[in-house]
Amino acid sequence: MSTDQEEQLSSYENQVRYYTEIITRSPDYELVDIYADEGISGTNTKKRDDFNRMIEDCRAGKIDLIITKSISRFARNTLDCLNYVRELKELGVGIRFEKENIDTLDAKGEVLLTILSSLAQDESRSISENSTWGIRRRFEKGEHKMSTKRFLGYDCDENGKLIVNKTQAKIVVRLYEEYLSGKTVDYIARIFKKERVKSWDGKCNWQASTLDSMLRNEKYMGDAILQKSYTADFLSKKRVMNDGTIPKYYIEGEHEPIIDVNTWNAVQQELARRKKYCEDHFTNNYAVMPDKNPFSGKVVCGKCNNLYSRVSYTTRAGTKMKKWRCGSTNKNSGHRVCTCPYIMESALEKICVMTWNAIVESIGDYETLWNINIESGNELLAYKTRLMKMRAQEGSIKECKPDLLQEVVDHITVFENGDLRILYYDGTEFEVATH
Repeated sequence: MSTDQEEQLSSYENQVRYYTEIITRSPDYELVDIYADEGISGTNTKKRDDFNRMIEDCRAGKIDLIITKSISRFARNTLDCLNYVRELKELGVGIRFEKENIDTLDAKGEVLLTILSSLAQDESRSISENSTWGIRRRFEKGEHKMSTKRFLGYDCDENGKLIVNKTQAKIVVRLYEEYLSGKTVDYIARIFKKERVKSWDGKCNWQASTLDSMLRNEKYMGDAILQKSYTADFLSKKRVMNDGTIPKYYIEGEHEPIIDVNTWNAVQQELARRKKYCEDHFTNNYAVMPDKNPFSGKVVCGKCNNLYSRVSYTTRAGTKMKKWRCGSTNKNSGHRVCTCPYIMESALEKICVMTWNAIVESIGDYETLWNINIESGNELLAYKTRLMKMRAQEGSIKECKPDLLQEVVDHITVFENGDLRILYYDGTEFEVATH
């Protein structure tokens, strides 16, 4: 039983006395307990301590039958009522509703379940539609509350507005910078784990997929897209990504940004560039272990457009060597199907050192090109060019540096005659004959 009106409170003791006498006088019954939530509405079960205690006793096998005055006393929320009726029936526990003269374990109980099912579905649909309508009206007005759970870089103020978490924001900025410097999300995740960088939950278990999502999140530049997903089925509550089925709402300048708009746009362009690069060269991975294998994903076959892969071997003299061959060989069980030649890794290193030093030595000649790139309106080209200019100002190099290679070299093409062409991110090209 439950009571939610003042006039009902006065009959609370009478109700308890009534059911106690009925059960104790009947030889067919054994009283387990009287469960009564005084002054609590039956609309929701969350605050009904005695009701919840009764359900737990049923699950524990202490109860065979529940006697209650009416359906409304048991649960006025038909969804809850239906769920509990079904659960208790599976446990072999019947519910006797005195007012309706229905026992859930007999044939009438099946009718009850059918009625409740219909009521529950209609109620759920109505609640869902009303809730959805209200949410979308607020979205149209730009009104919403943003969740910061699983969202690195922001906290919420007392009004639900996003405010920058200065400590976490540094991690976000670093992620964007590392990505634009040429690193992959897999590699950055390994770096963060190694350095014990803490995520939103205080743990250091970084995943590449998490970092990829962060790179695509418009909230980091201060904007917000509302209704990215929606509830497709009001009964199952299953949420699906919004592919345009219902409206999305884009709010500009919704909160303080962590990433400036130019950097954010540059990252989106780099994401698209890498995707196309992988498609053009028939691979799923942009680069593998760039720290230990800096030319990974950087060497392209000039004939079939596959990426070259590295092969390590030891000569009879005991010297360890590394050479690169067209990746089509790997895709055909080691059988060579492309006539483009092998290239020694030392030759690749040599061309990088030679061409980079040529740029450094003639840095003044590149100022015009670099300025054009920076003012081009292409955020990615501008970012890459500024980075290249900064590295060139550091001076020439004596040996190939993996970090420099990732930052400035787009790719190296190996032609059938053995010649090489190196393309830098600013558009500069060098062709080198190896014979």
